Amino acid sequence: MTDFPIQSSIFILQIAVLYFVSRITIQEIFRFFYFFTSNRKIIFSLMSLVLLPGTALHEIAHFIMATILMMRVKEVKIIPEWEGNSIKLGRVLYEKKDAVRGIIVGIAPILAGIFFFWFAAQIGRDINNNLGLNILLVYLIFIISSTMFSSKQDLIDIIFTIPFFLVIIGGAYILNIPIIKIIQNFLPKLDSGLVIINRFLFYSLAIHIVIIVSFKSFKRVLKK
Repeated sequence: MTDFPIQSSIFILQIAVLYFVSRITIQEIFRFFYFFTSNRKIIFSLMSLVLLPGTALHEIAHFIMATILMMRVKEVKIIPEWEGNSIKLGRVLYEKKDAVRGIIVGIAPILAGIFFFWFAAQIGRDINNNLGLNILLVYLIFIISSTMFSSKQDLIDIIFTIPFFLVIIGGAYILNIPIIKIIQNFLPKLDSGLVIINRFLFYSLAIHIVIIVSFKSFKRVLKK
């Protein structure tokens, strides 16, 4: 018996909460910069610079997944650029083919973010006594968790993957493939991986909440 149902539920809940909390954090950072300058171009430029590592990972994830799924990539832009009165952090234009591959490419940045959390857990044990590297790790956790999602469509794409996997399981059952046994053998590893990822998702939420509370408190002090 594993804790997979519990861990997977915690994972889904934290991903959903992180989406909304990260939006609030970005708004608070914008308002923080606005206290020092009302020039929106300067503010957006500063924010795009702060978010650049996460933006790069986001767009590279789209590019790699589209390439793996043989969807021709037409354009890749990672460096932020101005479009009208707003700044475009990055984009990947690729040839649209079918809904399934489109969904997988759409959620690629989320998968990349999840992989980063797992990777951070592996290297975290080796940098416990290095303050500089720990600060860098906290920064990367914050940035990548802020840029895992580009829109609400990312969350919708995750939901759409559920019936896709159900169809695969149903097809395996009809074809008499021992899918249940395969899943049971794989669950312990997946369970332990989810525990690690959930821990780092919790760290991400904690970092976002600390930033939101700190910036709101800072604004109150400045207003007095």
